[in-house]
Amino acid sequence: AGARHFPCSPKTMAAPASPVFDGDVVPRIVAVIPARGGSVSVPRKNIKILQGRPLIDWVIQAAEYSGIFDEVWVSTDDDEIHMIAKKCGAKVHRRSPHTATNTASTESALVDFVKAHPNYDVLCLVQATSPLITPLDFQKGWDAMRRAKADSLVTCVRAHRFLWSVDKRSGVARAVNYDPAKRPRRQDWDGELIENGAFYFTTKEVMEREECRLGGRVAL
Repeated sequence: AGARHFPCSPKTMAAPASPVFDGDVVPRIVAVIPARGGSVSVPRKNIKILQGRPLIDWVIQAAEYSGIFDEVWVSTDDDEIHMIAKKCGAKVHRRSPHTATNTASTESALVDFVKAHPNYDVLCLVQATSPLITPLDFQKGWDAMRRAKADSLVTCVRAHRFLWSVDKRSGVARAVNYDPAKRPRRQDWDGELIENGAFYFTTKEVMEREECRLGGRVAL
């Protein structure tokens, strides 16, 4: 079948200057967007059209416009995703097949990427399925990590939800994060910080040592 062509947003926004660590050292920050072709729950989800653009284009452009990344990459095993990512302005890493199976972890894709592209100081994992990320989100995230002198950063949302668990043996339920006898009002409770999976920053030291997106001193 012939290749499909999708419009990608034009680069019309001016990128601000890249931030720096304390002192005169300018870190090399690289973004990587894992996007395998074999999505199960929603087939071909990474390139589904959203408001006239491939889903993955929304995060590519947000990363590009943020001005903090030296390079923006898409890591994929798929020819069509490869073509679309290039059209949208990203560089493309052809990931190893064993990192693109239904059981492979995202960390395996990250390790595969950094072994092929070791020239970075900070890695940013970006989820293709988070099209509402804005350039400002990346800028604020990086600024938070830099101010905290952190080794990694996770994005979260605050949710006022009462959590429960059920004992598998007895079937008895219990409250996890509150006392039902002293049920707090929403305005009197800070709620819970829930990892939203939008993006993560990780220093090279942590990535090489832990082979994990999070480690060391974590900011959010």
